[in-house]
Amino acid sequence: MTLTLVILVVGAVLLMNGRTVGVLVAYVVLAMTLSAFDLTAALASPATFALFALATVLKVVLAPLGILLFVRVNPAAADLRPSLPMAARLLLVIAFALLAEAATQLPALASVVAHADLAAFVILCGVGMLMIFRNLLAQMIGLLVLGIGIGFAGSMLAPGLPESIELGATFDALVATFIGLALVRAMVVHDPLLDVETLRRLRG
Repeated sequence: MTLTLVILVVGAVLLMNGRTVGVLVAYVVLAMTLSAFDLTAALASPATFALFALATVLKVVLAPLGILLFVRVNPAAADLRPSLPMAARLLLVIAFALLAEAATQLPALASVVAHADLAAFVILCGVGMLMIFRNLLAQMIGLLVLGIGIGFAGSMLAPGLPESIELGATFDALVATFIGLALVRAMVVHDPLLDVETLRRLRG
């Protein structure tokens, strides 16, 4: 029950808060919570634990720190520029929670995956961030959330393959953190607000 409540509150903050710091705090809480949940499986072997530790440091420490330092240098990027009003975002959170709960009613999932509703909710929140926010930093955080949700689902779907799952999580975190920040640094020259609509027009 406590885990469910934490995930629901974090998901609501991710989708409803329009400031980078608030969303980052919610993201860190989510990453730490689900990393703690996966810790037991990560202790299966030294290689698995090493990958788990690397992925956790990237997701919980380096990625948020890199984004915070970027926002400190570029304060205009602190506004995540949601494209929907607050009321619509609240309705989206409720819709995602209902859809995630509906996932537990599917026999194919309910019979083999514990916490299928939580995994589905986290994945939906990651997709929702990609849809709602126009700021490129929010897109980057959304990808990190999506990766965490997929990794969480994978750890329950394939508990016998912890090394493969942790390797995938580490790769996702590396791509989202370092390549993402490199792209953001290049794009901020063209638009300090990092508005994805403005950046799309640069393709021509």
